[in-house]
Amino acid sequence: MLSAGGSGVRSWSWPLLCLAFLIGCGGGKDGAPEGDGDSDSDSDSDSDTDSDADSDADSDADSDADSDADSDADADGDTDCTAGATQCSNCVDDDEDGQIDGFDPHCISSADDDESSFETGIPGDNQDRTWQDCFFDGNSGQGDDGCRFHTCCMLLECPADLVEGFDAANDCDVSEECLERCSPSTPPGCDCFGCCTIYDDADLAHTVMTNPAVAPDCDVDVLGDPDLCPPCTPSADCSTPCEPADCILCPGQALDDLPDECSEKGGDPLEPPNECPNELTPCTTSDDCEPAYYCSTGCCVVEAPF
Repeated sequence: MLSAGGSGVRSWSWPLLCLAFLIGCGGGKDGAPEGDGDSDSDSDSDSDTDSDADSDADSDADSDADSDADSDADADGDTDCTAGATQCSNCVDDDEDGQIDGFDPHCISSADDDESSFETGIPGDNQDRTWQDCFFDGNSGQGDDGCRFHTCCMLLECPADLVEGFDAANDCDVSEECLERCSPSTPPGCDCFGCCTIYDDADLAHTVMTNPAVAPDCDVDVLGDPDLCPPCTPSADCSTPCEPADCILCPGQALDDLPDECSEKGGDPLEPPNECPNELTPCTTSDDCEPAYYCSTGCCVVEAPF
């Protein structure tokens, strides 16, 4: 009996001990400790939170950076320019030479539709090799400007085909009508008939004939070649001077080519740093000028054609 009872006690004791052991160890789902499950959950949650925070921070930083960049672009943007219909008025550097519209020495007015040469693209313009009318009015002939000036009055050497019949005593007069009509349209550095002082890329000045009827092969890259760009003497009666030392731009120059003292003259920092002769108004684009005026070489001149 005793032997049988002792065996029965032992058979019940082992399952009870095992059950107690499992309860004491706190077994969780699939035998994994419950504490470990809480730790993983907290870690994942924290990681997700950090990731979201980083994402938001990056997004905000990118947004701020984009906003700042846009703000800087607006602040550093070009001066206001209302585009016209021609190459010399469309606010674009059509020939990619770094000079736009009236700051390009090729352009004579907003009607000029060729920014890449001294041709204007205007039908009927620059047709007369012998007699020059107002170079800046967009047509040939004295009918609307009163200008009739012999080409040899300007050229240092009169071409053989123009010498015959040339009378310096009578053919170089400038009428009052010509002065009144053409002088207000003549930009700094030029006379009324197309003899201009132009600066090249080496900052050298060349006073040459730009009229395609007289110098068809002259261009800004050959200004120093007298066979292509004949040297000339501007008319003393009908011209607009330029002088960089006095803050007056010449054709081919940009505003930042002027001496430092021009931008330090004490005026409004929003105003152009250049000066203009003949009581013309300084400008950076034609938007700075009154209606019917064109910004040419940094000064507002009367628009052509008349």
